[in-house]
Amino acid sequence: MTQNLINMFCMKTLKILLHILVAILLCLIILISTKNQQEKIIQYWCKKLLSIFEIKVELKGVESFLFNQKKYLIVSNHISWLDIIVIQSIKPSIFVAKSDVASWPLFGWVAHMTGTIFIKRDKVSDIKKALKKMKRRLNKRSVCIFPEGTSTNGRYVLPFKSNLFQSSIDTNKPILPICLRYEEHHHYSDKVAFVDDMSLVDSIIKIKKEKHITATLEVLEPIKPRGNRKEIASYTHEIIQKNLSQNLS
Repeated sequence: MTQNLINMFCMKTLKILLHILVAILLCLIILISTKNQQEKIIQYWCKKLLSIFEIKVELKGVESFLFNQKKYLIVSNHISWLDIIVIQSIKPSIFVAKSDVASWPLFGWVAHMTGTIFIKRDKVSDIKKALKKMKRRLNKRSVCIFPEGTSTNGRYVLPFKSNLFQSSIDTNKPILPICLRYEEHHHYSDKVAFVDDMSLVDSIIKIKKEKHITATLEVLEPIKPRGNRKEIASYTHEIIQKNLSQNLS
């Protein structure tokens, strides 16, 4: 039995490594693909990665908004680097990520090739550049942000930074709030949380040991961009935090 478990663990590791390497080829194909083809490629790769990790995705709420043709500023709480994979597997979008992600081995390159907007939140000039890019992208695709600015263990939602909400106001694109949570046997789990000084490699090693994780993605009612960005950010935070609190067990 022990040997079987070791063999399964090694096989899972090999599958993960091979699938990550496949991303290099897919990124090259993306360069010569149409927008629809790009989205299908990204969605396929993310679904496959979740399958290898044996992570199930469960959609709840008003999920129909994820599948219409509207462009949204998608706003989500942030727990793990897996959040991006989960959302991309359902709704391929452009993501805004902190600049540190760009230096991640391979994943940073893949993020760059798939249109990720990198930002240093402590630099005003960087925020302005990111907003310009976001507004251009919102005319063609949905853009997703994690306005907490960092990840948590998933039990709470940190206050939202309001700067990037300005893109919704300036383009008149609705905000689509998403509440993410990870569960094991229908109970809260922090096993995929990417927090403290954990490295990406450490996180991957930890997650691949799990077999019963479900990523629950709850889609909430869209919000019209009325008022100023601080008011909108505060309201969006409130409804995501309320949903999370109601569903933690």
